[in-house]
Amino acid sequence: MYLMLQDMKILYFDLEDFVVEVIRDDLLPFCLRSNIRKSSDMKDILHNVQIVKSYLSNRVLSLSRDNSKQIYAAFQIPQIDSIDNRVNICIKCKGVSIQDSYWIKDDNETVYWQNVNIRQNKLSDIIDVSLNGFDPTITTMQICPELTTKGLFRKGWIRVGSELYMLKSDRTNNYVNTKMEILASEIFGCFDNIVDNVIYVGDVKETVDGREFVSVCKNFVGEKYSFVEAWEVMDYLKRNGTDFRTYCLERWGHIFASIPVLDYIVVNTDRHTQNYGFLMDNNTGKLESLAPVFDYNCALVADFFSRQAEDTLSQMFNTSETLRELAHEFMPHTDIIFNEKKFRDVFKNNGRYGRILDKVYLRLKELGIVKV
Repeated sequence: MYLMLQDMKILYFDLEDFVVEVIRDDLLPFCLRSNIRKSSDMKDILHNVQIVKSYLSNRVLSLSRDNSKQIYAAFQIPQIDSIDNRVNICIKCKGVSIQDSYWIKDDNETVYWQNVNIRQNKLSDIIDVSLNGFDPTITTMQICPELTTKGLFRKGWIRVGSELYMLKSDRTNNYVNTKMEILASEIFGCFDNIVDNVIYVGDVKETVDGREFVSVCKNFVGEKYSFVEAWEVMDYLKRNGTDFRTYCLERWGHIFASIPVLDYIVVNTDRHTQNYGFLMDNNTGKLESLAPVFDYNCALVADFFSRQAEDTLSQMFNTSETLRELAHEFMPHTDIIFNEKKFRDVFKNNGRYGRILDKVYLRLKELGIVKV
């Protein structure tokens, strides 16, 4: 089988015969770059097979995600959370994902990127399984974005015209996580000179179980770029003796530095290394920019429930630093401009969350973004 990047062959592998051969090292996924050994030693051969399996298994929906078992059942997939089962699922789904342009092609298969690209082909009607867990009447397809969408909250993709949108929801009584994600998105709109961020808006979806409140955001990955998760670049740089923070600050300066500062402002406790990353040029394999930040449904939740989360450990670098410590460390590297008028408008439009917005304002003062 071939690992493809659009219509370019990148890697050949035969897991049963322990064969892994690199075709284009410069276009490999970052988790595989500088990680495939060329030695014929059995230990190195097994290493190569293992990391290819790890890569494939990580492209598949986790059984830990809300409603994942119903999704697996809808596609008649064994609910066994083993690496081998996940690899088999990935291969059957051709490894396609909305977040990048990699996929898997059989040796003698006459199929092309345009045939499997789920950003441009019809999606399987499985949104109700993703959000609610009940089984609709669906046409079973091997290529479905729900099988390669990561995260633990219930979510699903729909197409509106030529664009893809993600719908997300949660199980709290009043959709707290979903509503806080939308509020955090509005707060981010009050800043300039920061990282690009995905905009979330609220909507109501009619289901057989009643009305479901959801957040809606537009897919930010197109055909020119692939999204690369931060952990992949972090591990790649480590293998090559480069410090991740230094690299990011040198390349993206105040834009990169704004990420931990913004996360502290909205007490986002879920900025782990799969929840931010970079855009890779599909033609060159080079990182071109930071990806827009996304996934705020754990932001502001602590404020909503009047809990202190500022000193929660940050997950951004997998270190022992807290949200507060990282924000103060990176604040001098930022060039954030705060629009107080926009913030007052957010306050006016979200009066019921005044107590939460007051806490946000206090953190802005603490960081010196708002002058006392």
